[in-house]
Amino acid sequence: MDAASVVECDPFQLTQGISLTTKELGRGSYGGSFRGLPVAVKVMVAPSLDRPALRELLLGPSVSHPNIVQTYTSRCATMSDEYFDFLEGGPRDRADQGLPRLLLDIPLHSGDGFGAPGVLEGDFKSSFLILHKVLVDLKAMTGQVAILIVQEHADKGTLRSAIQGGMFAPREGWSLRVARRALLRTASEMARGMLHLHDVGLVHADLKPANVLLSNSPLDRRGCTAKVTDFGLSHVIPPNENSIRTDSWGSVAYMSPEAFAGSLSRAADVWAFGVILHEMLTGQRPFEGLKAPDAIQIIRNSPTPLTWPPNLPMSSGIVHLGRACLHRDPAQRPTMERVLHVLVGMEQCIRANLLLGPEAVTEILDSHGRDEDVTAIIERAIALARAVEAPPGAGGPAAPGNAAAAAAAAAAGAPVGPLTPSGSAALGLAGPGVRRTGSYSPQEQELA
Repeated sequence: MDAASVVECDPFQLTQGISLTTKELGRGSYGGSFRGLPVAVKVMVAPSLDRPALRELLLGPSVSHPNIVQTYTSRCATMSDEYFDFLEGGPRDRADQGLPRLLLDIPLHSGDGFGAPGVLEGDFKSSFLILHKVLVDLKAMTGQVAILIVQEHADKGTLRSAIQGGMFAPREGWSLRVARRALLRTASEMARGMLHLHDVGLVHADLKPANVLLSNSPLDRRGCTAKVTDFGLSHVIPPNENSIRTDSWGSVAYMSPEAFAGSLSRAADVWAFGVILHEMLTGQRPFEGLKAPDAIQIIRNSPTPLTWPPNLPMSSGIVHLGRACLHRDPAQRPTMERVLHVLVGMEQCIRANLLLGPEAVTEILDSHGRDEDVTAIIERAIALARAVEAPPGAGGPAAPGNAAAAAAAAAAGAPVGPLTPSGSAALGLAGPGVRRTGSYSPQEQELA
């Protein structure tokens, strides 16, 4: 990535086609619309088109996936005296002509007691006036580059806010089974987005709950879909290379041990994913209360930097996966593809528990050893669930009464299909791609 690949626009065209509102969605991000779509507009100021600015401008628009926040357009322009004159309402007499100029605020009060007249489009005001206020807050100066990133509006907050709100903890009206499935479904969506990044040669390098947004979705009981965002620290891994050297740091609590030594790879994202799994399961921020140097010391030197809860129900597979992601040797961590398969398999296992009863799944887990590879254990449970779901004449048992035969076949090593989500509606959480309509059945309400 280099500045030569970026075409700057005229600063007067920065907001062309964009309507901004005064509603701040997050730090430096504002509500608005673009071509009739609700959007979030991220506004930044940079001294020049440096590497972080280039990442924001180029990487977002180049990556498209259902579990990555979509960037519709990105623009940048070098701010001039003429542009500042326009924003401030006229030219300014200055004794320091030729030196960088700080953008000044302008009073918007007429003094006659009427206030501003009503606007025609709801909350929308002049995009120039709003951008002027934002640039003043950012202490913009002439010669600097203003950057606008226009993205889809993820209106359900962040994964951080979902954890704080208890989405993944059982409570009245939200059973343990539903809470675990919500965790696994959300984590698998995050893994899908990350897998796509890895497949196209990108390392996120700052994966954390604040950089996973939640977008409104009616597909299941969570009411949202997880999408990865923020490529300001992302790196391109050259073909045929596994890692690169870098001096940039992400958020300390989610950095891998080797990242502090300047080594960055896809495995660093897997480490961050493991930290997030711990946070989703426990509801606790990693290394909360510790100063950064103390947290770094633990991450770099402790064989177990995070303590996993030993006896949480329906969580042994999540703990097993989380520990694997936090292996100190990057080469020993699972790939993001493997992570995704295991997450989907674990949710299928919980679903099989509901379809077949806990005794059947517990028997599978016990007979194959709870400390064995998670996927191998899950495959047996999924084989049972699929056998139960198969309609008559489909070549497999069609009712729970035939579960014993299916269990025997699975235990004997009968082939099991790939770990992909079931196509039928799940109880409590619909399967991916299945739209839930209508009310829940009495059996489903037991999950609520």
